[in-house]
Amino acid sequence: MTDITAPFLRQEDVDTARRAWTSYRRERRPASGLQFNIRPISEAWRIAGRSPAYRTAVANVAYIWRDSGPVDQFGPMPRAFSERRCELRGSGLLLPAKAPVWATEGYTIWEAADAAAAATDDFTEVSAWHVVMEIPRALPSKDWKRLATSFVERELVAKGAIAAWAIHAMEGDADDWIIAPHVHLVVTARYWRRGERHGKRHPGWLPSWQAHRRLELSWRRHCALAVDAMKVGWRLD
Repeated sequence: MTDITAPFLRQEDVDTARRAWTSYRRERRPASGLQFNIRPISEAWRIAGRSPAYRTAVANVAYIWRDSGPVDQFGPMPRAFSERRCELRGSGLLLPAKAPVWATEGYTIWEAADAAAAATDDFTEVSAWHVVMEIPRALPSKDWKRLATSFVERELVAKGAIAAWAIHAMEGDADDWIIAPHVHLVVTARYWRRGERHGKRHPGWLPSWQAHRRLELSWRRHCALAVDAMKVGWRLD
């Protein structure tokens, strides 16, 4: 049984999550209709056929940004990443206001997180988190970026975390979607500022399933407010 008082996730929590998310998607689709999940990024969290995604923070950011250029400790990214750029509707990096310039350079933040996790010699260590949040289909595409970035700034960046974000979607015929609009986030799990604590797990950045659930509920409220605002012609800020 998972110890809910534990400050960080353990291997048994990762194993439980693997089983839980499958049944969650199949059996517990929320009344709002919006899918939401958070996955730990670690070498332990691997899905057959999805290599190298989910092993490293670098791979996850490259995946959401549809970038085949980076190389992590397992090798280069698949060419398929950039071949799917047609799905990319927006992307970027959100940082605290006083973040140093080096933190904005390429994949520096994510390479450091992967190196810190690897240095522990524990393949279950989490280097970052991968969050997937479905966007309400009622919202027009012009509002997607503001919806995502305002939420991330308030819920994560304001607490000192860094988040890579991307929006994926692909329209089909007759107002249908080949890929429903959704937001990907890769969020730091470890101290990223250089200093004594650099590379250590941060206790405030999605450290537990309770924190994950709170973020999910916040996203649903944020989306509901955005839809209501759209109906009456307000701007989402």
